[in-house]
Amino acid sequence: MEVVTKVNRNRKPYTKMRPVSAIITLMLVLIFSCSFVFAADSTGSGEKISSIKTDDLNGKTIGIQTGSIFDKYIAEAIPGAKVAYFSTFTDELNALKARKVDGICSTETTMHELMKQHDDIALTEEPLGELGTCFLFPKNDKGKVLVDQMDEFLTGLDESGELARIHDVWTGNDDSLKVVDDYKSLPADNGTITFVTEGTFPPYDYYADNKLVGYEVDLAIRFCKEYGYGLELVDMNFDALMPAIQSGKCDFGASGIAATDERREKAYFSVPDYYERIRVAVLDDSVAGASFIDSVKSSFNKTFIQEDRYKLFGKGIMTTIMITVCSVILGTLLGFLVYLWCRKGGPVANKVTSFCVWLVQGLPVIVLLMLLYYVILGKVSISGMWVSVIGFTLVFAAAVYGMILAGVRAVDEGQTEASYALGFTDRQTFFGIVLPQAARHFMPMYKAEIVSLIKATAVVGYIAVQDLTKMGDIVRSRTYEAFFPLIAVAIIYFLLAAVLKFIVDRLTISVDPEKRSEAQILKGVNTYE
Repeated sequence: MEVVTKVNRNRKPYTKMRPVSAIITLMLVLIFSCSFVFAADSTGSGEKISSIKTDDLNGKTIGIQTGSIFDKYIAEAIPGAKVAYFSTFTDELNALKARKVDGICSTETTMHELMKQHDDIALTEEPLGELGTCFLFPKNDKGKVLVDQMDEFLTGLDESGELARIHDVWTGNDDSLKVVDDYKSLPADNGTITFVTEGTFPPYDYYADNKLVGYEVDLAIRFCKEYGYGLELVDMNFDALMPAIQSGKCDFGASGIAATDERREKAYFSVPDYYERIRVAVLDDSVAGASFIDSVKSSFNKTFIQEDRYKLFGKGIMTTIMITVCSVILGTLLGFLVYLWCRKGGPVANKVTSFCVWLVQGLPVIVLLMLLYYVILGKVSISGMWVSVIGFTLVFAAAVYGMILAGVRAVDEGQTEASYALGFTDRQTFFGIVLPQAARHFMPMYKAEIVSLIKATAVVGYIAVQDLTKMGDIVRSRTYEAFFPLIAVAIIYFLLAAVLKFIVDRLTISVDPEKRSEAQILKGVNTYE
C-alpha cells in the first residue's frame, strides 16, 4: 500500500506578534496619562501649614495605612470624615495626588520627610493627637526577657539624652550622619534574634544605598550590640508585622507602632522610644509644578540612578524569576505525577486529589501563603521565598492537574482502543498517542497559567519576600513618586511575561503541527514516492 502525503507548500509559516511595540506604546500612554501627577512633583522646603482647617475635612475622605490606629484619632477629632485604607504610606500619597482622597494621616515626622520632596503638600494646623512608638515582642518566655531588656536599654538612653540625639540625627537634614553599624558583624554570644520591620517608612525604617537603615533599625542594632545578640533583619508589609510577632516567627519588631490595650493582649510592648504627633496633610493647589519633561527626567533619575536604585529592581527581578521558574517546574511535575496517580487510581485517590485541588483553588493566594508561613510552617526555619515557592507550586500543580485531565478527555477514546488492538501497552498508548494529542488542547491554558503565576507573585511581600513589586514599593517610599516606579514595575512584568511566554511557545512547536515548519512536519517522510 502506498501512502501519499500531501503538503500545502504555500502555507504561510507560523508568525508571532512581537510584544516590544505594544510595551513601548503602553509605556508612552502611561507616562502621558500620569503627566498631571509628575508636573506637580517638586522638591519641598520644609513644613508648610495649609489654609484648610481640620474641621473643614468633615464629610471628606482621609487616607491611612492599613494596620495603623490613625482611624481612632480621625474618628475623635473629625467625626464626620470617612476613612480609606491603603497598604503603604506611599499609596496614600498616590491617592492624594490623584485626588482620590482629600487628605492623608500619619505621624508628624513622616509628614516632614514627605514635605522635603514635595512643595505641593501642606499640613492642617491642628494635630489630631499624640502617640508613643514602641518595639513589640511575642508573648512567650523569650519575648518577656527581650522586652525587659529593651525597657532597660531605652530608659538608659533616654536618661542620658542619647535617645533624643539619635532621633535628631535621623530626622535631620545631614544624611552623612545617618549610618548604622554592620549588623552582620555583631557577636552572637547570646544567640541571634530576628527583627522585623516595614522598610518603606522613613525616617524610622527605610532603604538608603540599598541597605535597610533608619531610627528604629539603629536602635535595634545598638540593643543587640549592648546585650550580645546577633541580628537578622526582615522586611515585610506593615499589616503583616503583628502576625509575624504573634506567631513567634520573629523575635521583635517596630515600624512606628503604638501600643493599645487590644494590641497588648497579643504582644509585649516596650516603653516608647519616641512620642509622635498625628497630623493630616492636604494638597496645596497654589504651587506651580515643573515642566513635564523636567519632571520625567527627575523621576527617572530618582527611581533608577540615585543611590543605585536600579540594583533594587535587579534583585527584585531575580527573586520574581526564581519563584516563578521553580514553581512552574515543580508544579508541572507535581501536577503530572498526581494525574498519573489518579489515572488508574481508585475512588480514594480521586477523592483525596479532588479535595486538595478544591482546597488550593478555593483559597486566595495571599491567604494560602500566610497560612503556610505563619501557621503550617510557623515553627520551621524556612525563608519566605521558599514558602512562596511551595505555595505557588501547589497552586500551579492544581491547575496542571485540571489541564491534563481536560486535555486527555478531549482525545477520542477510539484512539486508545485502536492502540490496544495494535498491541501497544497502556504506557506506550498514554505517552506515545494520548498525551501528545492532549497537549495540543491544554498548552494554551498552560501558557496563560504561567503568565497569571508571574503576576500573582506580586503578593509575596506579605511574607517577607523582596520581589519586584516589593522593591518598587521600597523605591516609592524613598522617592515619594506617585506613579513612575509603578510604571517601571508594570513594564518589567510585561517583559518577564513576554519572555516566559516566548519560551513556552518554542516548546509547544513540538506538539502543535500548525506551529511547526514544513521540514519538521515531513521529517522521516519520503515525499518523492
